[in-house]
Amino acid sequence: MTADTDSHTAALRALTRFSVGSAVWLGLIGVGGVVYAATLGTSSSEQVQLIGLGVGAGLVLVSLAFLVALVVVWRRDVRAAPLVADDRPECADGGATMFYEGYVSVWSFLIAVTIVVLGIVIVPSAAEGAAWGWITPVVMGTVAVTVGLFVRWRGCEYVGVHADGVRMIRRGRLETASWSKVLYFESGQVGIEGKPDRAGVRDEVGTRIKESAIAAGLATFEDRLRCGESIDLGAVTLQPAVLVVEGVPIRWGEIDSVTYEHDGENNWTHVVVRDRRRRPRAKVKETGIANIPVFKEALRRYTGLQV
Repeated sequence: MTADTDSHTAALRALTRFSVGSAVWLGLIGVGGVVYAATLGTSSSEQVQLIGLGVGAGLVLVSLAFLVALVVVWRRDVRAAPLVADDRPECADGGATMFYEGYVSVWSFLIAVTIVVLGIVIVPSAAEGAAWGWITPVVMGTVAVTVGLFVRWRGCEYVGVHADGVRMIRRGRLETASWSKVLYFESGQVGIEGKPDRAGVRDEVGTRIKESAIAAGLATFEDRLRCGESIDLGAVTLQPAVLVVEGVPIRWGEIDSVTYEHDGENNWTHVVVRDRRRRPRAKVKETGIANIPVFKEALRRYTGLQV
């Protein structure tokens, strides 16, 4: 994106963009459900009729539920756009929300088990060798995976860069932060201290946020710690007396070494912190640490160590 007005206008358009691709895919799932129910629901076998109507109705309900959610989220983002419409940022970015906070709920697990049992045990048995008995689990699995990964639409987001900090819209909420409270993650995400949400940033916007957030963090972290504040850097937290790594507190004076450890299987790099009391080491993914130069400088100042 270009800077100033052009990038701001483009970011607003991205914030209010409707996911047409997701809507089309959901529509196809719904139509497929109707066809499935119409085909098997007219069978002479009561078992086949039951499965046909059950699976077909399930596909239709899934598509309708997600389509409603898609429209609700889009309307939420449209209503949020006026919150920044009159802003004049130095540059801005917008687009689809990054799905970094994935989780599996208990209900999702139970539904998945039900689908597996229905698809692998009950359906083939009722089909008595018919081809559709084995095609059905494949169809259900395809729908489950694509809906879960590609159609679980969480809306769009907006990030505007200003001289004094950022203004970010995510999940319909506007958050404002000065540069000393802005978190930049090397994975291309930006967050705000004390707030769980992060937004994705690219190109010029990402570069500007990285430079400004790190510069402000380096300039202010000692004063903030001296005043008794905690500094949230994502997976690690700086406190006046301790360094907290993934919830594990280690006193600054007890840190023995801080090293990198590469996980070749997953292609991750971890930062490993060991203390002098030989407790189990504390380990965190490097990409989970925001404003890494601030973390490294705090280590150097308070322990004399380098990563």
